[in-house]
Amino acid sequence: MVIKDNQEPVRLKLHIGDIVDLNEEFKGVAYAIKQTMVSAKAHVQDLLREELVKAFPDKSNFNPTFDEINSLEFLNCVVKETLRLHSPAVMIRRTNIKDKVFGNYLIPKNTIIMISISGLHKSPEIWGPTATEFDPKRWLDSTLTENVSNLNFLPFSAGARSCIGNKLALVEFKVILSILIRNFVFQITEGSHIKKRNFVSSKPYSHFEFTISRVES
Repeated sequence: MVIKDNQEPVRLKLHIGDIVDLNEEFKGVAYAIKQTMVSAKAHVQDLLREELVKAFPDKSNFNPTFDEINSLEFLNCVVKETLRLHSPAVMIRRTNIKDKVFGNYLIPKNTIIMISISGLHKSPEIWGPTATEFDPKRWLDSTLTENVSNLNFLPFSAGARSCIGNKLALVEFKVILSILIRNFVFQITEGSHIKKRNFVSSKPYSHFEFTISRVES
């Protein structure tokens, strides 16, 4: 990571565990924030920054309430789009407790069912021909969002077994992302390759590089 402060760049290695080492849930939030920095091009960062400046003109006094942070439309779009493409969990497993027929298929009792969250979130049938692209504005398209439900958008799973900390994680994500975007401009370092490892949950490789410039105003 390169931080430009007074035109003097300093190169640092950013390890995801260095952001915070409180618990695995927060590391998932840190990973999502990192993926936003990777995915959000300059114009997306500019649009988000404009929204933040309008809502909170004094960046030295950024202390939003729960309702205030959740009322920011474009911030919500950026967060949802990040979680769509880079969900904390890429797959969930369930076991049906009785015989069930889906269409012409019988699913016997005690069958292990694997649900690909990543597959659902990148399906062109649900998200259109740009399903694999990072486009927060898709969440402003009512013709698309009216077909989105917790059956095809489930970054924290769904139902009785959904993540109990999802609301806390979302607020953490929004607040930290807002602080970063309000104060810095992020650009992936030329030649840097971003890799991730998919297990039950997404995990980043520890090292990645950005050029970070301070926002003065």
